[in-house]
Amino acid sequence: MSESYKPKPLPPLDLNLDINQNHYWNYHNVETLINCKKPLTASKDEDLFIAVHQICELAFHQMIIDMERVLDAFSEALQDEANTVIGDTGETCYFFRRILRFYEVVNTNMPILTTMRAFVEFRTSIGPTSGFQSFQFRRLEIMSGVRKYWDGGTKNAEGNLHIAEIEFNRRYGEDVTQWFKLYHQRNLAHYYQILTSRALGNSQEERIANLQNHLYAGAILQCLRTYDKLQRQFHQAHLGLAIQQLKMVGADIGTGGTSFRDYLAKYDQEEAPLFPGLN
Repeated sequence: MSESYKPKPLPPLDLNLDINQNHYWNYHNVETLINCKKPLTASKDEDLFIAVHQICELAFHQMIIDMERVLDAFSEALQDEANTVIGDTGETCYFFRRILRFYEVVNTNMPILTTMRAFVEFRTSIGPTSGFQSFQFRRLEIMSGVRKYWDGGTKNAEGNLHIAEIEFNRRYGEDVTQWFKLYHQRNLAHYYQILTSRALGNSQEERIANLQNHLYAGAILQCLRTYDKLQRQFHQAHLGLAIQQLKMVGADIGTGGTSFRDYLAKYDQEEAPLFPGLN
């Protein structure tokens, strides 16, 4: 945290709020939060299925908030004219490390679904809902610097898109387009490329080795390395979960209409590693 940052008390956004009536249950909207979980069947495993995904989505939401701060701080550090490579990355790493903690939460949370024994009880009732449709995760990927590798991922043998992708594009297609414009040259992979291009060395390996010993660069490289590892871990865990659960119901097609083995392997095949030379 920057030593110049000195937080001060802020007034409530609602000036008419009686803070003496602001108790734990209403401040955190606990009852509303619980009521957000609306299973379509009586399956208790469906309750689990929804809870795990909602926990992930809450984590993604906070990660997006902090990623905006990481990108702003990263850009500012790269523009520090007093340093030829990069300036103070303390603020960047402060928020980045919190993102990494949330990613660890997500990667610890998702495997809980491997304890489901009754996916068959509700799978046919949830329609085309699919992790493919997580718009928050897509935004995080775009902020990381990935390309649109998922595009057309649900095509069948005739080349037609599944309804899961059609509806995702209808609902969030414009948002995705805007995110790619917004983060085109404002993403982790782009800033990593700028950083490594400034280092001394005749090869990527030499430049990275020199950056590791830099006062400020070494810390951000460690964050990027860990982020890349956690992102790949998430994709691999998703594939493993799909294989396990779909085998239990005797299916080879995911709820999003994908030949899930091919689709879920695309990230590793086409995008990873996000930061070449750090893996």
